[in-house]
Amino acid sequence: MKKIQTLRCVVTLFFVILSLSVNGSNPLAAGDDSTKNVSFSFNADLVSRYVWRGLPLNLNPNIQPYATLNYKNFSLGAWGSYGLSNAYAEVDLNLSYTLNAFTLSVCDYFNEDETDMSKTNYFKFTDSNTSNTLHSFEGTIKYNGTESFPISLTLATFFYGNDKNEDNKNNYSTYLELGHKRTWGDTEFSFFLGGTVAKGYYAQEAAIVNVGFMALRNMKLSETTSIPVCTSLILNPSAKDIFFVFCITL
Repeated sequence: MKKIQTLRCVVTLFFVILSLSVNGSNPLAAGDDSTKNVSFSFNADLVSRYVWRGLPLNLNPNIQPYATLNYKNFSLGAWGSYGLSNAYAEVDLNLSYTLNAFTLSVCDYFNEDETDMSKTNYFKFTDSNTSNTLHSFEGTIKYNGTESFPISLTLATFFYGNDKNEDNKNNYSTYLELGHKRTWGDTEFSFFLGGTVAKGYYAQEAAIVNVGFMALRNMKLSETTSIPVCTSLILNPSAKDIFFVFCITL
């Protein structure tokens, strides 16, 4: 519970600092640059199915909105996924800090069953032997690579919430991923190799669960208009399954 309180304090402090930066002076005043370190963006993806880290979370088309607020090296993000033909619903909040080639982040994943809203309580963060929170908190450290060494490395571990074993104890499910990006022509490729170190959320034992690539390019609609599209080929050797996913950024 202390970890959850600490996370709330960090998020609150972030908003206080941001408020002081934005509201501390008149942003319309001549020569004022009080908001130069603040940026906000939002968009949405439409995916043919929702596959995450080699796991098929929803095999129907999903709309995935997202928004990000940046202040200097800090980033506060919201991301969601909603099934277009079923009741799948997910909302994730993320707070991250980037220093040079490294990014540290904490993410709160929240899933609810929209077919039975009586079981949904977004504000329930506590766990018990009979009733678990629907939140899952994960800490991540990522090496983003550099221009001269374009190799990324991600280490992510669930440390609290809805990640339980048969005895209702935390699995501390951990995911490791090695990534590489390169561009050929007008297409950017991202290659990935991911796995887990022990039995938990991703597999019943230490295993490779996510191998493949994503190809991203701008699809031209007219002489002046284009939209980003991507396709991903994903193999999960542990589950003996393969996925081919298409995505459009709206």
